[in-house]
Amino acid sequence: MHNIDPALFERTMALLREFNPSAIFSTHLPPAVGRLDEFLDTARRVPSTAPFVGPDQAALEHLLSQFEPEPAR
Repeated sequence: MHNIDPALFERTMALLREFNPSAIFSTHLPPAVGRLDEFLDTARRVPSTAPFVGPDQAALEHLLSQFEPEPAR
């Protein structure tokens, strides 16, 4: 959402507000039942936040190694 056209995004939000759904189900947020305004306000803030930067390969391998069971003694 950090590379979107702001005007197009706002038009999409306006269409969603006009549709006025009683529930919104998205892939990245919990269901928003009866919370349209809160959902749209949250979505509207996303483009101006810092993008998520995941761990590099070394950090990922270290993280995953923490989940490995200890060898049997």
